Amino acid sequence: MTDKSNTQNNIDFFKVISKAGDLLEKIVSVPVFVFSIAMTVTVLLGVFFRYLLRTPLGWTEELSRYLMIWMALLSVALCIWRHEHVGVTLFIKKIPIKIAKAIVLFSNILVFYFLYVLTKYGFIMADKGKYQISSALNTTMKWWLMAVPVSSIVCMVFLACKMFLDIKRSDIEEILMSEEVLDAVKREEKLDI
Repeated sequence: MTDKSNTQNNIDFFKVISKAGDLLEKIVSVPVFVFSIAMTVTVLLGVFFRYLLRTPLGWTEELSRYLMIWMALLSVALCIWRHEHVGVTLFIKKIPIKIAKAIVLFSNILVFYFLYVLTKYGFIMADKGKYQISSALNTTMKWWLMAVPVSSIVCMVFLACKMFLDIKRSDIEEILMSEEVLDAVKREEKLDI
């Protein structure tokens, strides 16, 4: 009886982690979408005023650059959750599943540590940015530099959720998710790779 309840608790634990990751994905997708629209509009405004009206706006280039940085760094977190980062998986697919899972776990721990360091020093960098003023926008650089630690924290949360879910996964394909991408490419391009 206790084994069944422990299994049920484990299943519930993994479901909670999966649902939390999915919810965070939806939350993070909103600013990524908003930043991409704002960046596109800003670039189009800059082009319109510079080349059609011949009266360039000085702030469009700088704003679009900072919006792109926020958008790109938050997109890294989404790619972690969706297993969309590029990786070489040929070797790891050839070894036994337990060894492969250990290698993936070790790799994820190294990435997690890197993200921790990036967060720590990102906050220091952003704090020093409060003394810098952006030239065109006339705002403190702190808020633009906060993209580094904020996105690193979100990446760490996604990576931790992924690492917990990898414990339950028994197939290396399910952990790497690379076959899913390859199947999509085959369907889209109708190639036999």
